[in-house]
Amino acid sequence: MSEEEERFGIGEAAARTGLDPDTLRYFERQGVLPAPRRDTAGRRQYVAADVELIRMLVHLRETGMPLADIAQFTGADAGAADPSRLRLDLLAAHRRRVEDRRDALDRALDVITRKIADYAGRTADSPQVLRRPDTTIAHSVQGEGPPLFLVGAPVGRGGFAALADELAGQFTVVTHDPRGIGASRATRGMAEPTPEVLAEDLAALVDTFTGAPAMFVGVSGGAVTLLELAVRHPHLVGSAVLHEPPLVTLLDDDALADRAAAAFAVAATDPQRAVQEFYDLSGAAHHTGPDELPPAHVALPELPAEELDKNRYFLGRMAGPSVFYEPDAEDLRRARLTVCAGASSHHQMARRAAHALAALLHQPLIDMPGNHMGASAEPAEFARALVPLLLSTAP
Repeated sequence: MSEEEERFGIGEAAARTGLDPDTLRYFERQGVLPAPRRDTAGRRQYVAADVELIRMLVHLRETGMPLADIAQFTGADAGAADPSRLRLDLLAAHRRRVEDRRDALDRALDVITRKIADYAGRTADSPQVLRRPDTTIAHSVQGEGPPLFLVGAPVGRGGFAALADELAGQFTVVTHDPRGIGASRATRGMAEPTPEVLAEDLAALVDTFTGAPAMFVGVSGGAVTLLELAVRHPHLVGSAVLHEPPLVTLLDDDALADRAAAAFAVAATDPQRAVQEFYDLSGAAHHTGPDELPPAHVALPELPAEELDKNRYFLGRMAGPSVFYEPDAEDLRRARLTVCAGASSHHQMARRAAHALAALLHQPLIDMPGNHMGASAEPAEFARALVPLLLSTAP
């Protein structure tokens, strides 16, 4: 008897599918699962095809398919003129529901991640302060080992808190709030947060710890800051990992550049509209594989006043200079840089830009866990992938 023809009882079927025997009986009574054959003693007899069907049922139930649809899919309600077409239609409709749920979960995760960063920043120990000519830069230090600077824009100390915890066992991790972000409050007369100005702030911060080359990780706008640091202060950059610098200038996409410029232009007066437009054009909150495109538009809920104020500054003053920054390829090729992107960021603006930057620097693009927000949303996985890159490129 072949494996496909082998018959076994309900106990073994339950063990193979991870369900209790009572659950299998319940699915039969509810008309969700076709009744199996029975032997002469009336005991249920399952074959391999039954087990595969039950496993599929489990996947459909876990992803929220209605029981009535599952019954049609498994054939428990019988009577379909074309079972294959029916199953195809059911799965296509269910996939759309799952994708909608995933988009909603991605948006919720984005909000939760930002709130974690906010509360982490509020509850962290009092930061140290670096005085600059026109403002102060709040920074925190933890761990032991060679110095490692985590750099973001707008991500600050709070957004890097979880990743810093993961890395503190091997490095002295330094995080800071870029000017105008978090505890680095915007002040009257403060210079605009361009990559050039942010790079000078970072250089001053590095000088307070070491005059020797250090290691850096830059995320999103922070990766752009590191590009400028490598040009202005190459002696400070021992090595740098750049994760998805969102450089529209490298994409040869005038329509995308125009949309970005339009979003930044209205941020001061209509931050809700600016956030919506930038969310849609970047696709950065979504998880997309090689064969998936981010949705063209997903309506965002009304943002609270605190978030609107933050985006007046971020989208109105910080994001534009970073997104439209033009890297100096000749100088950067002499630096020890590694360009990375989220494995779930395919066809999104920042991954496309990272791919273009890697090509400009004559190096491969390295995949990292998660999407554009992998460093904060998946800190443990991100750290595990990051450490070998840091150690292999360390000066």
